[in-house]
Amino acid sequence: MFQLRHLIHPVRSVKALCLRFQSGGVPGPGNSDQQSLESLPNVPDLFHMYRTLLAHPDLTRRSGGWVYQNAFYPDYLTVGGAAHAIFPEALKHCQGKGIDVGAGLWPLPGSTPVDLWRGVGTNRCVTDFEKGSLDYVFSSHCLEHVEAWQESLKEWIDRVRHGGMIFLYLPHPDCAIWHPGSPFVGDGHKWIPTPPVIQQAVEEMGCHITHLNLGPDAMHSFFICAQKGTEESIRTNSIKAHEACKAALSDRDGNITEPPE
Repeated sequence: MFQLRHLIHPVRSVKALCLRFQSGGVPGPGNSDQQSLESLPNVPDLFHMYRTLLAHPDLTRRSGGWVYQNAFYPDYLTVGGAAHAIFPEALKHCQGKGIDVGAGLWPLPGSTPVDLWRGVGTNRCVTDFEKGSLDYVFSSHCLEHVEAWQESLKEWIDRVRHGGMIFLYLPHPDCAIWHPGSPFVGDGHKWIPTPPVIQQAVEEMGCHITHLNLGPDAMHSFFICAQKGTEESIRTNSIKAHEACKAALSDRDGNITEPPE
């Protein structure tokens, strides 16, 4: 039978926790052997930066985030994994055989991850894939790390077949914490992508825009989705493929033209 003694008493619980701190049972005040959070395995990126950010003169700590240049930025923006916010949308367009460039620890489901730094795609390169061999290339918060970004983007698009998709998710230019030189990215970000610049580059490289969200979204980001080839060329190829399919079905039904002697 349930009795009141089964309830946890808040005062006694706090007292017991303090005793555990002092006795070394839990890392914390009074325990000289405590382990810093950033030294624990698989911790968010923020844990490695926290003490540095806290001491930075341009930052003010508030509950749940940081104030930078008179704007509040919640912690979820700085723990990594921004791609998760766009996965549902990206998966509508990125189907078949494709790669996630700069996947890190958070690759797009179903993709082959490519990354120079960390994650299961470490040391796999875009050039490992033949030109025109992929159905899509997805990339989240990567292109801003590349100084010669036009060359890299052209390299990505080259790997996509005609009619394939390129999906780019990038930090919004209004998000100051992702600007080059900010306390959060330092010199890791080389430039500030903007929707018009990305759209123009993608179109000049032989793609047409199919979907876009100029943002900023909840992750202070924007996305552009494009298809390789002009709309007219893709329609033409689609008609040809449809006619070829009809011809194949006709042959299957026995209406086969006699081969020449």
